[in-house]
Amino acid sequence: VVSSPRHPVMLFLDDIQWADSTALDVIHTILSDTMGSCMFFVGTYRDNEVQIGHDIFDLMERLEISNVQTTKVSLSGLDQEDLNTMISDALCLYPRICKSLSDILFQ
Repeated sequence: VVSSPRHPVMLFLDDIQWADSTALDVIHTILSDTMGSCMFFVGTYRDNEVQIGHDIFDLMERLEISNVQTTKVSLSGLDQEDLNTMISDALCLYPRICKSLSDILFQ
């Protein structure tokens, strides 16, 4: 046993807007497996790089039809202050100390 409801296998795929239809079919097959596999899948795509009719939307529809529980979360970009906060937290430094670094990274 590789996974269980208490300990699912996590699969994270970034930028799936670049995946072809065959790759998306594989994702659908894995996630709609009813033989007891426990998978936690996170797929990300850039909504500014997909058009209506993209295969990603077909995948989401097919997963819904297959009764696969899905959740869609839309994120917007970070503003300069948010980036500075994130960098200061990661580096354990005061935000005022990280400001010049975050200004450079924001550009």
